[in-house]
Amino acid sequence: MSRTGLWDSHAHLDDEAFNEDREQLIAQLEQDMPEDKSDGVAAYIRAYCKAFRTFYDTLFGEGTAEQIFSGIPDHARRYTAVYGEFLTFVAKQAAQSQAESMQLKKKYLPKGGRR
Repeated sequence: MSRTGLWDSHAHLDDEAFNEDREQLIAQLEQDMPEDKSDGVAAYIRAYCKAFRTFYDTLFGEGTAEQIFSGIPDHARRYTAVYGEFLTFVAKQAAQSQAESMQLKKKYLPKGGRR
């Protein structure tokens, strides 16, 4: 299954609880990121990638990170790119949901304003 397919089957972007969890986990992801490379570059990259794996496993369930990063070694730029794909997916889903809501409003709200 592609990453987008995996996210599509697990992400419930119109669900309040899912979004609350996602927002909290994004904040946690930021906290889990290593601050410096004082322990060495390799240790920094391992900790950086582990933070992303923890994020996905916590948000979508244990084992999800293994599916998402299958075949990708600890590589900071590649993990960042995957996270970028996830954020793009979320933005597209939010835009789609908003467009659907606007279509319903246009169809069912009285012309000339709300009553």
